[in-house]
This record gives sequence, C-alpha cells and structure tokens, in this order.
Amino acid sequence: MKSIKGEGSVNCPNGCEAFDAEYWTLVRGDKDGELKEALIGGELNLVSCPSCGEMFYHDRDIVYFDPPKELLVFVSPKAEKDKFDEVKKKMQKDFEFLRKNLSEMNISYSPFYLAGLEELKALLDYDEHCACQSEVIAALSAQKGFKLAALAPSHARVKGYPLYIPVARDKYDAEHVKEAAQAVLAENPALTLLAALLKDLREGKELPPKI
Repeated sequence: MKSIKGEGSVNCPNGCEAFDAEYWTLVRGDKDGELKEALIGGELNLVSCPSCGEMFYHDRDIVYFDPPKELLVFVSPKAEKDKFDEVKKKMQKDFEFLRKNLSEMNISYSPFYLAGLEELKALLDYDEHCACQSEVIAALSAQKGFKLAALAPSHARVKGYPLYIPVARDKYDAEHVKEAAQAVLAENPALTLLAALLKDLREGKELPPKI
C-alpha cells in the first residue's frame, strides 16, 4: 500500500471563496521519506488560498503507517479534546476496516489515536531517540562480546525499552541480561532506555520476549 492523496473543498479562514486542494490522507513513513520530513517539519497538508494568499492547514484526518517499525497512527489534527472520545470511536472503526482489508500485512499490534500533529511529531521524535540509543547499545555490546536480542518495535515502544538488549554468555534470561546491561551502562550511563529495562528486571518484572 502506497501513500494516499485526496482532493476536496477547502474553506479559507479569511472567508474567501472555497477552493479545491490536494491533501495527504495516508503517509507511508517507511517508503516516503519526503512526506515524513514534511510532516515533522509542519509542512504536510499546508495549502495557500488562491484569493488572499493565506497559508493554513487542510485539517483532514491522517493515517501514518510504518510497518517495519510496527507503527500505525490515526491523527485528527483539529479534534477538540472534549470531543475526542467520539473522534476516537470513528478512528477505531477505521482501524478495523484497515486491518481487515490489509490482512496480508499482519497488523497484530495496537495503533495510536492522537488528537493533533504535534503529538505525532513527538511520537516520531521518540522513535528516533530509541533508534539512536539502540545503535549505541549494539555497538558497545559488540565491543564487549555480548550477543543482542531484538524486541518487537511495538513492544519496545510501549515499554520504553531499546530495540536491542545485550545478553551475556548466550543464554537469554534475566540474570544474563542484567549482567550485560550493567556492563554496557558502565560505559555509557546516558542510555536511559536500557537503564529502564535494567531497573524493571531488578524489581522482578518479566523479561520481554525477543523476536
């Protein structure tokens, strides 16, 4: 499935005559880097009134989809917070329709339902932060001879864990992960996601399943 563009009538906030404009309704983050950058930069679905030149956003709902990262987001840019529950119900119906019609993509993870593009940008910023920390963990683990266990991206995102977990001496269990995590954190204490995992394991929480 590719990114999807639509066209519809737009009303200028200055009261000019309505005009037709193109807008994106679905963005494939893994395939359309330019659209992703436009979204992060606040330029996606920005239109200009042909009468007065006013720049404003076409406030259609947007679906952001990045299958390799197990990320599916439904965004309502202009949703009012006190009415968001009703908007969310519609989004949930849209998700069920999408999952049914894209069964070959095996969408087994839960989507996000957001009230604005700023929330989506914050989520994408977090994913970038997670990816950067995970790369550092992988590099330090290689230096120390540790193996890596990969987590499902959707699971890591919800738990606040890195995408990769270092493992000492081959066996993937809590003790060997704690040993490796402590050694990696000794080299770089700023790896907050790995520190969060280590804290949970020390508190007796379950080791996340690897893929």
